[in-house]
Amino acid sequence: MSVSPPLFNAAFTRAIFLQPLLKALNRHYSLSPAQLDIPEVLYREPMRLIPFSDINRWLENMERQTGDPAFMVKLAEDLTFREMDRLGEWFLSSPELALSFRRINYGTSCLQAGATFYGEQSGKFIKWCYDNHFSHGRGRLHDSLRMAIMFTNTLRDFLGHNYQPLNVEISGPPCGEKALRAFFGCDIRWNAPKTKVWLYVSVLEQSNQHLYQSQRPMMLSNLELDEFLNMPQPHDAAKTVYEMINYSRCFGFPSLDTVAGKFSLSPQQFQRRLRLYGWNFTSITSYVLCNQAIQYMQADIPIAEIAAKLGYSNVQSFSKAFQRQRRETPTQYKEKLLERMRH
Repeated sequence: MSVSPPLFNAAFTRAIFLQPLLKALNRHYSLSPAQLDIPEVLYREPMRLIPFSDINRWLENMERQTGDPAFMVKLAEDLTFREMDRLGEWFLSSPELALSFRRINYGTSCLQAGATFYGEQSGKFIKWCYDNHFSHGRGRLHDSLRMAIMFTNTLRDFLGHNYQPLNVEISGPPCGEKALRAFFGCDIRWNAPKTKVWLYVSVLEQSNQHLYQSQRPMMLSNLELDEFLNMPQPHDAAKTVYEMINYSRCFGFPSLDTVAGKFSLSPQQFQRRLRLYGWNFTSITSYVLCNQAIQYMQADIPIAEIAAKLGYSNVQSFSKAFQRQRRETPTQYKEKLLERMRH
């Protein structure tokens, strides 16, 4: 029996998962967010969700801006999980490679939807696999290289800088073969259906070659934990629409045209699909903005700043919209919320 495709087909990635790449591009090419067509707010809000369709477009733009189809290899030394701040420390702060291998494979489920990270064992070999169903074209090539490089750098973090995988498979056409073969130190299979880094199963049992120091616990507030765990899956229509509206705030107050465009739909198509669920764009947008306002209130952000962050032209407009949703002014709601949090 055939299964109908989802009405709102999108997958999201957290801004923090792009941090290593964006930092490296700035270091090596001095590329700013504006040059890459990336909203600057994403640099300041690491848990913000980004539709992968935009990331795919940015990856293609990176190739154009650098003028180098193999730009990833020039960034390779800096593409590490360590560049992801506390989360990166958690991924790598273990006495054994096997534990970090598992942490990365299951931890990335809260960093990127619509993709799979897993180990595939075959006899004495294990292949560290990555498959992203939402990448395509040149963006798929660069995304595949990014993950193969990050996997390899993780292995070297434990096994030493000179460690070479047995084989690497890349989902895309050949580029920069000489430089990439020098980086990986092994043969590369191009145009593979999935990204794979091959190694012997036995190396997973090896300890970190560097002096292991137990890291302090990665402390997250309730709000940060809520954000981290809230990863909508492509089949979850309500969460997908919610997060796409929330993401569209990067480009101003959410508009029907902007949100529909992010789904590659016309405004008319988008509205028809919303109606199938009994939804209305204006009401669902008000709901999204109200909920986001409450998250900002929990962080004790001033009301005027919240109004600006949400794209309202003034505090009065925000206050009226919030009252329609919660029957209280933002100031009244925030005072009660913070009082409850203190107790």
